[in-house]
Amino acid sequence: MPVRRLLVLFAVLIATLAQAAPPAGYYDSVDLTSPATLRQTVHNVIDGHTRYPYTSSSTDTWDILEEADEDPYNSSRVLDIYRNRVYTKTGGGAGPYNREHSWPNSYGFGSSGDMPYTDCHHLFICDTDYNNNRGNLPFGECDSGCTARATDFYDGRSGTNYYNTSVWETWDGRKGDVARAMFYMDVRYAGDVSGEPDLVLTDNAALIVPTDGAVAYMGLLSVLIQWHKDDPVDDRERDRNDVVYSYQGNRNPFVDHPEWVSGIFEGVISAVPEAALASGRIDAVYPNPFNPRTTVSYTLQDAGLVSLEIYGVDGRRVRVLLNDLRGPGTFTAGWDGRDDAGRPVASGAWFVRMRAGQVVDTEKVTLTK
Repeated sequence: MPVRRLLVLFAVLIATLAQAAPPAGYYDSVDLTSPATLRQTVHNVIDGHTRYPYTSSSTDTWDILEEADEDPYNSSRVLDIYRNRVYTKTGGGAGPYNREHSWPNSYGFGSSGDMPYTDCHHLFICDTDYNNNRGNLPFGECDSGCTARATDFYDGRSGTNYYNTSVWETWDGRKGDVARAMFYMDVRYAGDVSGEPDLVLTDNAALIVPTDGAVAYMGLLSVLIQWHKDDPVDDRERDRNDVVYSYQGNRNPFVDHPEWVSGIFEGVISAVPEAALASGRIDAVYPNPFNPRTTVSYTLQDAGLVSLEIYGVDGRRVRVLLNDLRGPGTFTAGWDGRDDAGRPVASGAWFVRMRAGQVVDTEKVTLTK
């Protein structure tokens, strides 16, 4: 394929600037005075939503999910979360895909009549076999005795899920999605409404047990925080948030404001939201071509959340160099020609993408061997 064609495809995949946004005033009541007030005021915004039945002859969770998880390139298909596979829409019922409760319903809400059971912010279209493999395992890093479940290569992305008897590790391309769904569930369900459980994220695996009690646990919190940082919010996740909001009337605040994760779950509040970062740019990538290491120099005009990522010409992200808050100024970040797993990448053309608020800047870099 000609290089020009590859560059065009890459630009289409990662440089779309039109972003979904919450309605004006939606988060105006959120108070960043302290972690506790941030949690409570965010909860107040998203608490209570329009409930749709799990399965019915009218609009139900099948209808919402088949729209929310629609294949972005073919409206007659859906894209699942764990296998990264596309399926022709079946309209619900028996088939190769089903509905994944990313917060397992055995942890706090065993009945389909319970509010969390039908909450589409944590329900995802999922390959049936992979859903069975995951079961009700908490999310975590699989370090030993792991079974691998590979994804398809689709939309420029692929990876591998791993699981053992203790945890399920989601593939890299969707780790942030499930993490932000878990943060939503923890803050949305606080046990302050009759019949609703208090859902709590924890690192104490002993607490994560099937229960219909008033308090139910899920995790692992520290792993989910890291997944959130490693896999930033993307346009597909923003679009999904919009679809669920159009039905339920509430949003996942951690998709709209990813910086609130650190405020609520790590106790570190940023006074500057991601959207406040008005501009930034990549100044230079040097040396270029390079071997074995290159440096990215970039400038931010305002404080805010910034990410630096490496992509292949196929649009597949291979490395996250940075995803953190930065003040205004000029900074550098290095890349050693390796992917997130520490494996050397092939020689040839690669792309550095910087995202700062609504600004995206991309530079081509060439690795020679």
